[in-house]
Amino acid sequence: MGLGLWAQETPNLFQSAAPEVNEALRKRVSDFYKLLEEGRFRQTDAYLAEDAKDVYYEQEKRRIRGHEIVRVNWADGFTKAVVVTVLQTDVVMRGSTIAVAAPISSRWRLEGNQWVMYFETTAGKPSPFGSLKAGPNQTNGLTSEELIKNPSVIFNQITVEKDVVRLKSYEKSSDSILVSNGMPGGITVLFVPNLVNPGFKYRVEKQELGAGEKTKIVFEYDPGIDLSAKTTITGQIRIEPFSKAYPIVVMFDVPDSVKRLLPK
Repeated sequence: MGLGLWAQETPNLFQSAAPEVNEALRKRVSDFYKLLEEGRFRQTDAYLAEDAKDVYYEQEKRRIRGHEIVRVNWADGFTKAVVVTVLQTDVVMRGSTIAVAAPISSRWRLEGNQWVMYFETTAGKPSPFGSLKAGPNQTNGLTSEELIKNPSVIFNQITVEKDVVRLKSYEKSSDSILVSNGMPGGITVLFVPNLVNPGFKYRVEKQELGAGEKTKIVFEYDPGIDLSAKTTITGQIRIEPFSKAYPIVVMFDVPDSVKRLLPK
């Protein structure tokens, strides 16, 4: 099971399994996560491949509040699959408990007539909540125990280039912020302003980011005939499904001739 969505298998992105095969896999995966919801960790043994059990037993396990299967990527003639599931869970950050919806991928293969979960260890350190990849300044993967102690590693994999946008109050201008998704799972990028001045526009070039993808939030201002100083705009870049907010300030510069008149 992993936060990393892709491993050694090549998924059949544009093919679907037979309905009965798809239904059998989804039921199996859902039954596994229901056991985590109920805290019945011993019963999950029946859902594990034999070569996955030792690794699974060594890892810390914790309950989840809910789950939703959002995508199945098939591989190897529909005998293997990467199942992307959003888990409703909690992390503790700065003394506060934060509810998060974490996209997790798990790997399943057909053994006999039963689907079992296995680990692709080359993707990172396996854990019951995912094979967690190292960040850019790390050399080893993170275990679920380390994740619980330091949940900020989830958000550290998402980077926002800057927190101040600079536009001009007296002529057409533009600026942008680069947002990078270092997570192996997908995210949604939104910008929510608290106030919008006439002539101010913004757009997110690509709202849905896959693993390793980037997008720009472009800010534009056209003052028209109003060349007066403008009120600063505040807002947030929001990252879903984590409900993570990055405060942003949009400032409007004034001409040098006006700056010289301002008190120092």
